[in-house]
Amino acid sequence: MVKKSTVLRTIALFSTLMLFTVNATHAQAPDGVEYTVQAGDWLSKIAEKYFGDSAVYPTIIEATNAKASEDNNFVAITNPDLIEVGQKLWIPGGQGADIITVGNLSFKPVEIEKLGLRTVVPQNWPAVVSADPLFAHAWSAGLFSVVNFTTTPGNDPFVGLARLLGVPLEALHSESLGGQLSAGQFGDKVWTIYARDDDGKASVAAATVQEKVIYQVSLFAESSQKDTILGTILENFEITDPLAAQQIITIESPAPGSTLTNPFDLRGATSQYPFRGSLVYRVLDASGNQVGRAPFEVVGRLGASATFAVQAGYLVPTDGPGTIEVAELSTADGTIITIDSVAVMLVADPAGYIVTIDDPASYASIASPVQVRGKTSNKPFEGNLNYRIIDATGQQISQGVFQAVGEAGRVNAFDGFVEFSVTEDGPGRVEVYDIRPEDGSIFAVGTVNVWLTKAP
Repeated sequence: MVKKSTVLRTIALFSTLMLFTVNATHAQAPDGVEYTVQAGDWLSKIAEKYFGDSAVYPTIIEATNAKASEDNNFVAITNPDLIEVGQKLWIPGGQGADIITVGNLSFKPVEIEKLGLRTVVPQNWPAVVSADPLFAHAWSAGLFSVVNFTTTPGNDPFVGLARLLGVPLEALHSESLGGQLSAGQFGDKVWTIYARDDDGKASVAAATVQEKVIYQVSLFAESSQKDTILGTILENFEITDPLAAQQIITIESPAPGSTLTNPFDLRGATSQYPFRGSLVYRVLDASGNQVGRAPFEVVGRLGASATFAVQAGYLVPTDGPGTIEVAELSTADGTIITIDSVAVMLVADPAGYIVTIDDPASYASIASPVQVRGKTSNKPFEGNLNYRIIDATGQQISQGVFQAVGEAGRVNAFDGFVEFSVTEDGPGRVEVYDIRPEDGSIFAVGTVNVWLTKAP
């Protein structure tokens, strides 16, 4: 898989290392790569670059001395504190046969099964451990030495760049960001790239598209190393499983064949957080005519899965079969990125009523206890309304019952305080709903997406 400019092969490294000196019996030089000493180099620094461990520099001494006995272009090292600019060293293969070097940089292969790809990253950049889904596939050697891989549903690489940079799409084509937009062919893929340099530090966002998935690479590095690191990563970028990162929408309710109320409970999940967190539903009658449609927001985090629950509606003149569709649309051209559908029975005058949540407001930041109040267009069964709070992962973290106040056939009001607990701040959803007594299904629901915060 890896395109090798120079290949290092595996050798054994001992847990206890000692300095080796030249003696009458010369060891055979191991397989490795040549390195020319640069200004500011020292052996432990070079060992850190190639092996990620400065303490293994004696291995470079041993390999260089063995190489010097075979090749007059190399000089044996007798003093580990004394190496000269221009001196040739022999770097043994310490990390496996797939390690490559480009210039004075060394790269190791990485495979990200969740995103269905493999490529390379700088060898001395360890993987980042982060609970943030956006940094789940990142490698870093410091604040300004980071490479990160993500995917977004879509068919426009400019959308991917805008998301990585956190700017509106139109900002990419202006000079306000202070960077440069370009395109380049790397391997068999065309990448769209946005790069900006600032005081010797470079930030780069790159994106390519395959099968309605935008593959994204973000890079922070020294400006002098930017082109080498980015070019090597993109040249070795290989999509191993195109299905792994594709968006999947699953409608969980209504169930296939069910008879709908109006409005009805529409809920489900996505395998990836949609771009800008938005989906759209459509209701079609037996002839394919659209009898209901609206956009709605999901709950989740960028880089992770999401859930949705919405009070959806339709209008038909007669009873008959129909179809519910939920789709993600491309922000570039409005085409469908992915879609799920379910066959149902539509009713001209179905039971059901509207539940409206007045507080908390949409996307309000809430802490426990939170006041939840609103109204219904009719009296719930036995005057009871159920509530629950859902976190970013789709888990139910609070539930209970409200009493609705009012008469049958008239507007009823509900008001109560709800307690919940979260370990970290994040998106969530408040749901208030009624349950059909004969089968336990939800037939009236109001939802609002919020930001859940830990109690002070």
